Amino acid sequence: MSDNAHRWKPGAVTRHLILLPALAVAVSLAFTGAASAQTAFQADVTATDTLPAGPCPTGAFFCGTADIAGYGAATWDLFVTSVTFSPTSCGTTYTAITDFTLASDGSTLAVTESGPVCLPGKDAAGYFSEGPKAFGHPDFPNGTWTVDTAGSTGQFTGLSGSGTDALHAAGAHASGSYTGTLGP
Repeated sequence: MSDNAHRWKPGAVTRHLILLPALAVAVSLAFTGAASAQTAFQADVTATDTLPAGPCPTGAFFCGTADIAGYGAATWDLFVTSVTFSPTSCGTTYTAITDFTLASDGSTLAVTESGPVCLPGKDAAGYFSEGPKAFGHPDFPNGTWTVDTAGSTGQFTGLSGSGTDALHAAGAHASGSYTGTLGP
């Protein structure tokens, strides 16, 4: 090797010291971009049941259709897993597993949700005293949801996320919306 190969070059260290902070900023921005890859989630749902109120063909409590922003048409199935009754306007609570299955490819987004079920005025007392005859009393489940990664498939595999839902049911009709975020 020549003597010049091991000789210190004053500009070489300066260039490396200048490049090091630039590299640190670039790596930091890359991780920030990945962490903020959450996207907005919006699904509008609707269902129509018939008297007598009975389970959906899937066994769900509510079943119908959904329009999911960015994904398109889907089926919507809400399976109630528990209810704690209280004959007050917003004292009843529920837990459920909800599936959105895309019409385009069968991908399923599964979410777990829970929250209060509100009933207006004296309807809360009437709803619980009338049992199956209460079909028609309005109720308003308002919950929070979290993605069930184990139950999600296809385009939703590996996604996480959370949000809120606001539903309205009266008689044979139920509708509402789910909003939140999805991401890796």
